[in-house]
Amino acid sequence: MSASSGDSSFIIEDEGDEALFRQVNIVKELEASSFQGAGSPRPELNVEDIVPLLMTALKKNDFPEENSGLKSMWAFAGDTTRFVFQNNMTEFIESCHETADQWPTSFYGVAMNGQSWNIETEITRVGGENGWIATQVIKTISSDGRMRRWQWELRKNRRPPCLNCWFVETIASSDRKGDFEAKGRGTGWSD
Repeated sequence: MSASSGDSSFIIEDEGDEALFRQVNIVKELEASSFQGAGSPRPELNVEDIVPLLMTALKKNDFPEENSGLKSMWAFAGDTTRFVFQNNMTEFIESCHETADQWPTSFYGVAMNGQSWNIETEITRVGGENGWIATQVIKTISSDGRMRRWQWELRKNRRPPCLNCWFVETIASSDRKGDFEAKGRGTGWSD
């Protein structure tokens, strides 16, 4: 099944899975609605809502206002991202733009300027249905036609402020073949 908007295409790989079907509906609702951006983390968002919401916000980065998609990514950012950028949202936004403009296959390059993104897996919760860590893999096609896969790690905040809100802890990149683990390289660095 696929849904497309005027500026991007979203494709779900496994039509039979109930969780992925729900995500298709989320994407369709976002496209059909007067999308007002992703906003900030809030307890009423399910973990399944986060990736489609943020990918749509990044694709429409300057809607409803300039850099609203990147501001939402910052709002949903976990402690690691905030530490790296020393809690400076301005530097984060500048870095995302620089990366997106310079490297089409970087996460922000494909999220903001890419041809399409696909949800490849349903949400996997560590520790079962009540788990507070979840992962999901998406596949992207960059503006120049190259493929990358991205594994999102999401974490549910277990204390105030924003109790029970989901945040993005990391987004890991595959290699150019779409693999997350090195194959045939031994156990150490050879480069």
